Amino acid sequence: MSKRLTLICALSLAAAAAHGAPSVPRITDVTFTRDTDTYSVTITGKGFGATPADIPCTACMPGELQIVDVATQPAQQALNVTSWSDRSITVTGLAVSKHNSLHVAVYNRTLGNVAAWGGSIKRPLDGAPVITSIAAKGHGQKLKLVVTGSFGDAPPDIGNDASTPYYVFTDWNAQLPGSDGFPWNAGFCGTNDCNAVLVNLASWSDTRIEMDGIGANYGVDWIVNPNDAFCVGVWPSTSTSGGTAGGTFACSRAPN
Repeated sequence: MSKRLTLICALSLAAAAAHGAPSVPRITDVTFTRDTDTYSVTITGKGFGATPADIPCTACMPGELQIVDVATQPAQQALNVTSWSDRSITVTGLAVSKHNSLHVAVYNRTLGNVAAWGGSIKRPLDGAPVITSIAAKGHGQKLKLVVTGSFGDAPPDIGNDASTPYYVFTDWNAQLPGSDGFPWNAGFCGTNDCNAVLVNLASWSDTRIEMDGIGANYGVDWIVNPNDAFCVGVWPSTSTSGGTAGGTFACSRAPN
């Protein structure tokens, strides 16, 4: 009887935890089709929500959809958004290089959360870093990341409160999407939208980068919430592009 009661209690707790898990949008695939001079994009997943009032649109930068090219990050690409459903979004007129890394973000206003994807249309540029996984633990300013892949030698100036053109952490603040906090950047953020937030880079080797929390200027709008979507951008230490061409994006989600 005691074992049965224990099992029932355990199942009840598991069911309650699953029921209480927040609902967030998710991107499962992004496909690209070459047009004459640009690309058409199909973003599939779930939880994208109802069609926003400002979509469809032409040569637009809607608050519910962002595509950023590593060569011009963090500037958003102007797009033609032709259709939107809860599970699929189609875009035309994306003018980027097939080898450049991109990050894509979809914002569901009802759920108050963002789905993010990072990758390239074709294989990355020769010499660009390769990110194979991101493991996240901790919360808020104490978020810790272990990024694995192939990165080359460590660049200069890593450590606590680093601002380096070889690493950027981008977070979509679930509390403030659509405002100045959608998204914010730490470490390095190109020539625009810099938030002066620094990162603690504990170590960097050819196969592993460790971010040990967010450094100075964290707070106010620049917060990591549970389940926030985020992306990491990495550039090789040989790069002279100042955080533009030659970098690689990969995306994940902060722990619940």
